[in-house]
Amino acid sequence: MHLSDLHLGWEPKYLPDEKRKIRRKERDQLLQKAVDYALAPESNLQGMLIVGDLFEKYQPEATLVRETLRQLSRLTGQGMLVVTIPGNHDEITYRESVYRRQSADWPGFLVTNPMPAHCLSHRVQDTLVHVYSLAYTGGLTKTADLVYPRLDEPGFHIGAFHGSLDWEGLGDRSLPLTTAKLTGARYNYIALGHYHQFSSRPIGSGIAVYSGAVEFKSFSDPGSGHFTVVGWDGAKVTLEKPPAALRPRQSLSLDTAMFNDHNELKAHCLSYSDPQKMLRLTLTGTPRFHIREERLLEDLEEAFFYLELSNAAQYFSDHFLDAIAGEPTIRGLFVKRIRKRLETTSDDLEKKVLEQAMLQGLAALEGRAG
Repeated sequence: MHLSDLHLGWEPKYLPDEKRKIRRKERDQLLQKAVDYALAPESNLQGMLIVGDLFEKYQPEATLVRETLRQLSRLTGQGMLVVTIPGNHDEITYRESVYRRQSADWPGFLVTNPMPAHCLSHRVQDTLVHVYSLAYTGGLTKTADLVYPRLDEPGFHIGAFHGSLDWEGLGDRSLPLTTAKLTGARYNYIALGHYHQFSSRPIGSGIAVYSGAVEFKSFSDPGSGHFTVVGWDGAKVTLEKPPAALRPRQSLSLDTAMFNDHNELKAHCLSYSDPQKMLRLTLTGTPRFHIREERLLEDLEEAFFYLELSNAAQYFSDHFLDAIAGEPTIRGLFVKRIRKRLETTSDDLEKKVLEQAMLQGLAALEGRAG
């Protein structure tokens, strides 16, 4: 099993206190779920790679550390290979890092070398598994001098790294990795961590895989929802994605033109109600009434564990606004000015304010309440 980015100890601050505690506990149980799956006889797994950011921070609570060590010991107690690699959230650089404090007691193999190295060779049935990795360490890891080793021996060669593959952006606090250098290493499988979405791509004769974060953080960071299981038949890598048992979540888009008023919209939304579900509701289209987001949230919040509302509705069609903008009136001038500002801004919040200003301004110019 290839795991990464569990971020144990993370809390969803967007939830109220009681639900925050529930979600924290659920997410912290992900490692136990992974271990349960790995130990199930039908899974036929031989080991687990944890490729960085096992914890949300480098000094997790003592109770969380004890439970993590207990879960990993369940694997090593059954003779399974366990390899843990520090990430950037739980960086080994700091003297107080959990990996420095617990290194003597860590189940399996804990990667601590600051530059790429052959870390271990482990026999799995009839195959030798060779693991190469490093633990990014501030001041010791020389990113410009990375050279990836590989033994000239038969077996399954795994490179495991927590970092950014071919990332050219700025400010990404992680180990820089390049396809060119990894191709030269000739690894059969490159286990990656850091990016939270699952992805895979060929590199040389092997394959590089981001297992992604299994668990949900937010709708902008939803996780994959599945574990990643790697197989090797002596010549070919296979991947399986068994689903993980997680809290239900859904993204729903509604065309507001379908509804005559607030009550109809509310009733339709409630048809999806589930007090265990996390729902992102996006409103689109051109509504026939003014949608009051706070009122809708208040009416729906008890029907879901968490509700996130995004209002992308457009109150005026372009054809309607074109007609008004062509008028030789104050109303026409008002619409032209607002539209000009809308065309020149890329700020989402400013766009929302301007759209509401247009709605309120036209209502006022027509003598109606806002």
